Amino acid sequence: MNSHRDVLDVAQKYLRGIYIGGSATLHEVFRESARVEDIVTGAFRSRSAAEYIATVASRQSPFAGGEEFAMAPTSITVLGDMAVVTADLRFLGNNYFNVLSFLRDNGRWGIAHKLFGSPRR
Repeated sequence: MNSHRDVLDVAQKYLRGIYIGGSATLHEVFRESARVEDIVTGAFRSRSAAEYIATVASRQSPFAGGEEFAMAPTSITVLGDMAVVTADLRFLGNNYFNVLSFLRDNGRWGIAHKLFGSPRR
């Protein structure tokens, strides 16, 4: 078992879920207790993964909008049963950086926390 490859596979699945607006895919990659936090609206937000996924499902996906896939992991660090992936996502006129914390439980990697924001202009 290659932990880096396994984490990368889950990260890629996450990115494809964001791109197509796939709520079922996103439910697969997030742990049930995961949190999603950001300040992109100008105020701190902390939501459950389910709340975040509902928001993703309610908007037009980049795929449906005819955008090219422009999302990629930029780093992966695996520390035993923990991992951190940073990713660059460009879609819907935005540029987001994601920091995804993963945990492996019973051999399955899942996102435990997502922190995201935009670069300062």
